[in-house]
This record gives sequence, structure tokens and C-alpha cells, in this order.
Amino acid sequence: MQRSRGFSLLEMLVVLLIVGLFSALGVAFLDAGQAPMRQALAQLANEARSQAAQARHAGQLLGLRWNGRQPEFVRWQAGAPAWQVEPSRGAPWPVGLQPDWPVTSEPQVMFTPSGLARPVSLTWRWAEGRQRWQWQADNTLHIATLP
Repeated sequence: MQRSRGFSLLEMLVVLLIVGLFSALGVAFLDAGQAPMRQALAQLANEARSQAAQARHAGQLLGLRWNGRQPEFVRWQAGAPAWQVEPSRGAPWPVGLQPDWPVTSEPQVMFTPSGLARPVSLTWRWAEGRQRWQWQADNTLHIATLP
């Protein structure tokens, strides 16, 4: 009877396939914690750009504020006592995603027909990361991912 001295090519390929599968699952699992946060921030950034364009073209005063649970867009109504909350179009806000803004009834970012009322800076924090937003006076939003 002849003795085998090593592994066959088929055995090696099966082991490499299993290692590759576990590696792919591990990477997907590790990134899954940040995906909902990044998706929520991307959607909010797109909505903020849309609100800025709407304020500029429609001649309205719009804003973005933090209510303690989620960000919300508000509109100034002439004759109304305060800012009116715009209906939300987005998905539920991720629980661990918090800004460095205080809870307030006044918007931190105000979009006006002539551009942003004042340049604003904001940092979003969650367990696995941070993202820095900076609005310029011309309504441009610069986003930087921080370690």
C-alpha cells in the first residue's frame, strides 16, 4: 500500500474556499455596525442640500435642529409663534447617532434665500466613528470622516 505524503489539490482548494468564506463574513459583520449610521447621515446630508436649494429658490426661511432624538427640518411661518416642523421623509433615526449640538427649539443651521445665515460646524458621533460637517455661507456642505 502506498502512503500519501501531502494534501491533494482538491483538499487545498476546499480549505482556501472555507477560509475565504469566513473572511468575507467577518468583514461584512464588522462593517455592519457603521452602515446604518453612514446611510442615515448620507440621507440627512442629501435632505439638507435639498432644503438649502428650496430656501434659495422659493424664498423661504428653513432650518435644521436637533430635538434630542433625531434631527428635524423646520420652516419659519410668518404670523406663527415658532418654527414649524416639516414632515419627515426618512427612515427611523439610528439610536446611537448623536450630534454635538444641544437640544433647542431654534435651528442650528438656517437656510435663507441668500444662502446660509452663518457658517456652521457639526460633529456626528456614534460608537464606531465620527463625521464632521461644515456648512459654508454659500450653502455648500463639506463632510469629513474622522477616526
